[in-house]
Amino acid sequence: MLTATRSPLVTDDLAPQPSTPLWKLALESLALVLSPLVTFFVLRIRAMSPIDLPDPSIHTIYIVDPSQMFTRYAAAFAPAARMREGAQAGYLVIARLFDLGFGAVPGFFATRYLFALITVVPAYLLMRRLYGIPAGVLTVLVLLSCPVIITAWGTDYPDSAVVSYAAGAVACLAMPARGRSRPAWIALAVGLLTLATFSHGAGAVLCASTAVVYLVVRLLRGRAHLAKDAVMAVAVAATSTVGLMFASRFVLGQFNFISPTLKAVSYLSGPLQIAQWHSSNWRWAPYVSYLLVPPTVVVAFALMFARRWRNIPTPQLFVGLACAGQLGTFAYLQFFYRVQALEMHYFSSTLWGTVCLALSIVLAEMARPLWSRTLLRWLPAALVVGVALGYEAVNPQVPAFGWWPTGAIFAAVPVAICVIVRIWNRDTSVKALRRAALGLGIMLGVVGVTGCLLVLTVAPRPPIPKMKGLAKAGDPDPAYDLALGGSARSFIYWYRISTDLPAFVGDPAYQGEQLLMWFPWGVRQLLEPVGMFHEGYDALGPGFPYLSASDRHDIARRRPAEILLMGIKDIGFESALGALGRYEPVLLASTALRQGNAVLYVRLVLLRSFARPSVWPAMTR
Repeated sequence: MLTATRSPLVTDDLAPQPSTPLWKLALESLALVLSPLVTFFVLRIRAMSPIDLPDPSIHTIYIVDPSQMFTRYAAAFAPAARMREGAQAGYLVIARLFDLGFGAVPGFFATRYLFALITVVPAYLLMRRLYGIPAGVLTVLVLLSCPVIITAWGTDYPDSAVVSYAAGAVACLAMPARGRSRPAWIALAVGLLTLATFSHGAGAVLCASTAVVYLVVRLLRGRAHLAKDAVMAVAVAATSTVGLMFASRFVLGQFNFISPTLKAVSYLSGPLQIAQWHSSNWRWAPYVSYLLVPPTVVVAFALMFARRWRNIPTPQLFVGLACAGQLGTFAYLQFFYRVQALEMHYFSSTLWGTVCLALSIVLAEMARPLWSRTLLRWLPAALVVGVALGYEAVNPQVPAFGWWPTGAIFAAVPVAICVIVRIWNRDTSVKALRRAALGLGIMLGVVGVTGCLLVLTVAPRPPIPKMKGLAKAGDPDPAYDLALGGSARSFIYWYRISTDLPAFVGDPAYQGEQLLMWFPWGVRQLLEPVGMFHEGYDALGPGFPYLSASDRHDIARRRPAEILLMGIKDIGFESALGALGRYEPVLLASTALRQGNAVLYVRLVLLRSFARPSVWPAMTR
C-alpha cells in the first residue's frame, strides 16, 4: 500500500537494515517468538477458560475423534443441520493436526501458541515499521493481556481462531511495503481471512467487512496494481479453500464442508431459531459493560487522528476504518437484522483482535514524543504490564455495572485523555518543565486509557430484567474477570476427562450406531463432558435415574444402540439400568475417569433392542 504521508519511523523494506547486526535481529526474532510464553508466566494468564455452555466441547469431539460424530450422527443430524460444528474446518483442521501430533491437552496449548503467534507477529512487525521496536512490544503486550482474547483462546469454540486470524489479516493488509513484499503480505492476509471465513460465521462477517474497507482505502489511496492484486487475492482464496477441503478430508473425514455450512445458515435463519438465540429488543445491551470498549476505542482513534483525512498515514487509516467497519457490521447484524452478533460473547469476542490493534495505535500516537528518547520510549510498554499486574495484585472485585452512569464514566475517561494528550502533543515548546509535564501526562494517559478499558472489560453485568423480545436462550456472563491471574487447574482436569470419553466409548461398530447420554441435569461440572456428544440433541431428560414418558419417546424415536451414563457421584447407576430394562440393557464398561480432584463416573450400556445382533458382546468388557 502507498502512504499519503511518511513518518521518519516507517521503513519500507522487509529485509534487515544493513546497520543492524544479524545477532540483534536473531535475538529480536527469538524474543518475538517466545513472547506468548514469557507473557503467559509474567502476567499469570489463565491457561483455560471455564465452560459456561456445552458448545465448546461440541467442537472438541471433532478435534479428538471426528469419526465418532460422522459415523454415529450424520444421518440423524442432517434435518436440523446439527453437523455444522464439523464443517468449521478453518479451525478444526489445525486443532486436529496438533491433537494428532501432541495429544489432547498438549495439542490444545500448541494450537493456542500458534494462534498467539498469528496474532502478535504481524502486529509487531506493523507497529515496528510505523513507530519502532518499543511500539511493537507495546502492541504485543496489549494483545496478549486482553481478557477477551485470553478467554477466547481458552476453549475449543472457534472464536479462538477467528480473533487471531482477523487480527493477523488486518495487520498484514496495513503493512507498509513495496515491491515483491506487498503481494506477499496481501496473500498472507487473504489466506488468514479464508481460514476465518471457514472457522465460524462471525469470521465470514469480519472477512467481508475487512475486504470492503481495504478495497475502499486502495481505491482512494493506492490504485496502482489494484486489479492485479484483486486477481491474486481471488486466486489465493480459491487455492486456500481447495487446500482446506483436502486437508479436511484427510484429518476430519469430510471433504465438502461448504454445503453443510450453507444448510446450517438456512436452518438457523428460521423464525424458531432466531427467537431462540437473537433478541429483538435492544434493551439488554446497556447492561453489558464490555460492549462499550470497541466504540470507545473507535472514538479515541478518531480523536487521535482528528485532521484532514488526506494527512492520515494509510496504515493507520486502514486499521481505524477496519475496526470501525467490523464494529458497524456487527452492530447492524445485531440491532437491525437478526443475528446475535453482539449479545453472544462467543461471537462478539472475534472483534477484539482488531480492537486491540487499533488501541495499540492510539497508545503509540499518544506516546509519540517518547519514541525518540532512549529510555522513556519503553515506558508505555512497561505501563501496560504495570496495569495488568496491578489489577492482579489488588485482585479487585469489580462491582457489576452497565452503561449508565458508571460505564459511561469509564468510557469517557479514555476519550477525554485522548483529547488532552492530542492538545499537548501539538505544543512544540522545548522548555524542560513543559517536556516533563508532557511525559508525565503521557504516562498518566496510558495508565488511564488501559485501566479504564480493563475495568469495562472485566466488570460483571448486572441481572437483566425479564422483558419482551429477549432471546429464549440467554448468553451466560463471560468469565473475563479472572483471565489475568486466574487459575485454570480444574478446567484442565475436566478437559482431560472430557477428551478421554471418546476412547472409553469406543469406535462405533457400524454407520448410524447412535449413542444417547443420561445424567443428572443442573450439574455444572458436567457441562463439558456432555457436550462431547452434543448435549442439546443426544441427551435424555432431567429425571435421571428414572425414565419419563418423554425419555421413552426419545429412545423409541432415536433407537440408540448405546446409552452413556454419567455423573460426578457413583450413585443412581443401578436404578438407571433397571429403568432401561425393557430395552434389554447390557453393561459394556464401567469406570471412573479421574484427573486431580475431578472425577467422572461413567457407564456404557448397550441396548440389545436397537443394536444390531452382530455386535452384541459375548461378555461385558
